[in-house]
Amino acid sequence: MTAIDVKWFERCHAAGLIKGRFLEVGSAKVDGGENLCDIARKLGAEDVVGVDLAPCDGVDHLVDFGVPEAGFADAWQLGLFDTVCVFNVLEHTFDPITVLLNCLACVRPGGFLLACTPSVWPIHNYPRDYNRMLPDWYREFALRSHAELRNEDFCWLSPFGIEGIGSDTDLPGWLTRGREASPGRYWGSKIFHKLFNTYGRSHWATHSAIGAPFRKSDC
Repeated sequence: MTAIDVKWFERCHAAGLIKGRFLEVGSAKVDGGENLCDIARKLGAEDVVGVDLAPCDGVDHLVDFGVPEAGFADAWQLGLFDTVCVFNVLEHTFDPITVLLNCLACVRPGGFLLACTPSVWPIHNYPRDYNRMLPDWYREFALRSHAELRNEDFCWLSPFGIEGIGSDTDLPGWLTRGREASPGRYWGSKIFHKLFNTYGRSHWATHSAIGAPFRKSDC
């Protein structure tokens, strides 16, 4: 979990999307730092639960969200939650649609599901790295699952900050953001690459993620 992931989480809290019973899917503290359960408690959440695949610090229950939906529903014993968060997990699952549908099944009607995944990122095996999600993937998931994708908090998370994802999607990178974010680096790099006829790799997006908030239907 990166610092900008936490900022988006705090933004969602300010928007009223984190409340009541709170569940983090993938809560293991693999780097020794805080997980979302810890941050949610600091923000005032009292009924907080963390689940993951294996025992680890930060894990209250062992649950596999990758099993088929029917089998998951039969095995799930923790009830419904007002907010379910799954951050930096879906890219490590071979079937992210099933995982996200199972997460949505744990949300009570009118509650929220918050997902965060990298879109452009180096491969990071933990234990495998399978997927990169893009904005249209989340839009299509919302349509097929009959969940509302809250566009006002549907955001790019990148070195350029947190920004809303519009209908004309472009990846946050130095080509699209650099002129405003760092004019010196932007123009210096362009001049350097022009003079020496090099390929300007630093102008492309190298790290960007997506924060996708869903509201579950009331019925």
